[in-house]
Amino acid sequence: MNYFDAHADTLTEIQKVGDTLAKNTCDLDLERVRTFAGSYGQVFALWTDRKRLQAPLEEEFRGIYDRAISLLTEQSERVCLCQKQDDLQTALSQGKTAALLAMEDLSLMGGKAEQIRQLGFTSAMLTWNYENEYGYGAACNQDGKLKEKGREMVKRLLEQQIVLDVSHLSDGGVEDLFQMTDRPVIASHSDVRELCDRPRNLRRDHIQEIIRRGGIIGMNLFRPFLGSGSHVGMDDLLRHMDYILELGGENTLVMGTDLDGCDKLFPDKIVGVESVPAMAAAMRKSGFGETLTEKILFRNALNFWDQNLPAE
Repeated sequence: MNYFDAHADTLTEIQKVGDTLAKNTCDLDLERVRTFAGSYGQVFALWTDRKRLQAPLEEEFRGIYDRAISLLTEQSERVCLCQKQDDLQTALSQGKTAALLAMEDLSLMGGKAEQIRQLGFTSAMLTWNYENEYGYGAACNQDGKLKEKGREMVKRLLEQQIVLDVSHLSDGGVEDLFQMTDRPVIASHSDVRELCDRPRNLRRDHIQEIIRRGGIIGMNLFRPFLGSGSHVGMDDLLRHMDYILELGGENTLVMGTDLDGCDKLFPDKIVGVESVPAMAAAMRKSGFGETLTEKILFRNALNFWDQNLPAE
């Protein structure tokens, strides 16, 4: 099987001495993926909780960024950082992991946000859970609109062909973004609000709009986003998938597991990236079939990035 995940925090969560991207004590490493995936793509998000920062923003960002690049460079024989279409195809044809960088909460970059493409990023979220200079996180103010600085930044991101990610953005901000551009946007790690009423999950009409635009929606494995109560399992994950498929999302639905961002609060029987084959088996058993399962686990994400990375 093949695998392409739209969101993981692994590069910022590898902290233990001796841990590497190849093998670590986190939820995802290359050795575990290698046991089941022939071809593998991964969007790695750079993130930290801004309220915990002590040094100036750009200094903190530089530390996070340099550490991430170092972890990728250590595995250069097995990983290719992809910034344009040719990179993606070259990495997979050589049997390497196709790695893409995402910025989760653009405000963490400070003035470096102006150089986001030069730094190797391919997608960005304007906010995390908090209010910042660009707008409002879904967890703090769903009615909040994009601020003027946020609108200006959206224009600059679009000029640089950065893919916009709405996973943490307020409903009001998502509406503003939809009005500003008709380009494909993504929700890299969000589930369905109609099935689990959490602000980080997507409204039905927003799901429909992302589908219309040819974007992608990544299924988040964070247990509280999939269901409530003492038992949240694979059936709950499949329920969220079915909902998006019934809205016409056959080419939109992908995995955006948020591994190393879930505090290990996964559905029953999911423990980390090594559980992907079990998820695939559950999808096939539930009637998805081989072709659709392959699309969700790999092909849809690959097609999206192949079409939306810049040619040069």
